[in-house]
Amino acid sequence: MFLLLISLFGFGFILAILFGDIKTFGLNKTVGWAYDISHETIFTAILFTCSQILFIIGYLVLFLLRRKTNYLISIAHFELIILSLALLSYENFKINIVLSVVSLILFLVNILKSDK
Repeated sequence: MFLLLISLFGFGFILAILFGDIKTFGLNKTVGWAYDISHETIFTAILFTCSQILFIIGYLVLFLLRRKTNYLISIAHFELIILSLALLSYENFKINIVLSVVSLILFLVNILKSDK
C-alpha cells in the first residue's frame, strides 16, 4: 500500500503540474500583486495533499514495523483516493471534504485492523 500511495502521489503531482490551470494570483495596481485565497480549490488541494502525506507516512510506519494491513480495506482506501483525485478537478468542495473524511476513517480503521 505504501508503494502504491507513493506512485499515486507522484503521478497526481506530475499531472497537476502538466495539466493544471489553477491561477491563484492576480494583479493589483495599488499594491503590486497579491494571492487570491478565496477560491475553494486551493483549500481542497491542500487538504488532499496533506491527507496523502499523512497516509504515506502512516503506511510507511506500518511497513517498517512489518505489520500487514487488511486487504479489502486497503483496496477500498486506494479506490477512494483515486476517486478523490479524479473528482478534484470538478472543484466541488463539499464532495471532496466528505471523501477526505471517509478516506481518513478508512485509514484509521486499516491501521487499527493491521496485524503481524
